[in-house]
Amino acid sequence: MATEDPINLNPEQVDRAERLHEDITVVDGLVPTDAYLVEDDYRDHLHRGGISAGNFTVASRSDYRGATEAIQDVHELVEEHGESFVVVDSTETIAEADEEGKVGVILGFQDSMPAVPISREDMDPGFEYLRSFQQMGVRIIQLTYNNLNYIGAGACERRDPGLSYYGQAFVDEMNALGIVVDLSHCGDRTTMEAIERSNDPVIISHANPRAVAPLQGRNKTDEHIEALADNGGVIGVTVFPPLVKVDPDSYEVLQATVHDVIDHIDHIVDLVGVDHVAFGTDMNDHALDTGTTPEHSALRHFRPDHPEVYGRGPEETYDPYPRGVDRHEKLGNLTGALVERGYSDEDIEKIMGGNLLRVFETVWGE
Repeated sequence: MATEDPINLNPEQVDRAERLHEDITVVDGLVPTDAYLVEDDYRDHLHRGGISAGNFTVASRSDYRGATEAIQDVHELVEEHGESFVVVDSTETIAEADEEGKVGVILGFQDSMPAVPISREDMDPGFEYLRSFQQMGVRIIQLTYNNLNYIGAGACERRDPGLSYYGQAFVDEMNALGIVVDLSHCGDRTTMEAIERSNDPVIISHANPRAVAPLQGRNKTDEHIEALADNGGVIGVTVFPPLVKVDPDSYEVLQATVHDVIDHIDHIVDLVGVDHVAFGTDMNDHALDTGTTPEHSALRHFRPDHPEVYGRGPEETYDPYPRGVDRHEKLGNLTGALVERGYSDEDIEKIMGGNLLRVFETVWGE
């Protein structure tokens, strides 16, 4: 376990943290890239970080065809590297991957638009695309990205009207199909209405409490988190720098450490209990090492006009990630920091994967 900053554990605690991180099923609520499948030098990073499964973003702001091709590419990559990865279709698959030392790839979308079959010729969208994606193995769909779509509003919209009538029916259909509803980038009203609409537990896969880091939209209010807990859902605390630590007046992104990440976890636990918090890194080791944000990065497209959502900082490079958890390989430090903060083994197991597994089993029915 890396110990670069600044986790103070005695030898007995170090042994406990290392053993625990190795033994538990670790689930990352948001892996935003396929670089861990594509790039030879990064194919072992998740495994070295102890990750058993992750919600991989295979599509976002794309159409049906683009998303379908991306899913096919991921299936082919996983098959090519079957000694290291497996596509997840159930919680049993995650357990098997963990047992075999593989990483389970959960197919997820960061926007529902690929699943909305609408064109100028057909202004009455149905659910055939959504059903098709479920059959292709998609198990998590975020309702919106940062903009308004046919479902609801994203975090960077001027106004948030909440779920549309179609959005309400879309959530109902996701429940029927056993697809997890993700609300990470949704606007405030859309977030609350989706929580209230869903009969199944929902997730916020990668966001933090607004009470700790006061950014609008992407970080969630205590009211959101309380409603989420009442729904049985889970919020995944993220290490994405703007959402961890900012100046409350200027929105300047500040250098954080793993302890700042734990502060977000503590807030959620104090508010609603340990059963409703997980983690979702939203971290791309490959992009961080190259030193530039991808062309589709939210920092390039949304930060200039929305510092209240994405903080103030560079657009073509990432803000420094929290010291101690700035690469997937160092994820054991999150477990170590939880040990240092006084969490029990049972609680750490829930935070590091068990709570998400509970939601997945409830929604997927397996």
